[in-house]
Amino acid sequence: MALLPTAAALPGIVADIAHGLPVQIISLTGEIWSGDVREISLPGSEGRFGVLAQHAPLLATLREGMVSVFPVGAEPPLHVYVSGGHVEVQPGKVIVLADLGLRSENLDDARARAAREAAASPMATEMTDPDNAKVHAELALQRLQQLRSLPFK
Repeated sequence: MALLPTAAALPGIVADIAHGLPVQIISLTGEIWSGDVREISLPGSEGRFGVLAQHAPLLATLREGMVSVFPVGAEPPLHVYVSGGHVEVQPGKVIVLADLGLRSENLDDARARAAREAAASPMATEMTDPDNAKVHAELALQRLQQLRSLPFK
């Protein structure tokens, strides 16, 4: 059975939450983000979990997903995509070691860049050619005629 904090301990916890919890998010390519947060939400291998100040020590495996960081103050939340990794939680800090990681604003840029490259690819150009569409329509019509000629029971 978990013990609730005493009334005397609550002011310290509230002060720690207001001050923030130092967080570092690191990937194989280097540090992605660091700063003080109110809360961090992580995609654990056993399910999503959150960490606040004074969290019990923990070492967990991360699955692919978004790490949501809520900085101290009025800053908007930050989202970091991780492909997996580990997190170490100590009462005074959190370190996220991601296999690969990408900040949300970079993720949007990467998606846009990939879409532009895909649209400009030779295969995409070939697939949008009107002659190609005509050939596919003719093949579909032939297949339909073959199916109609089959005896159904």
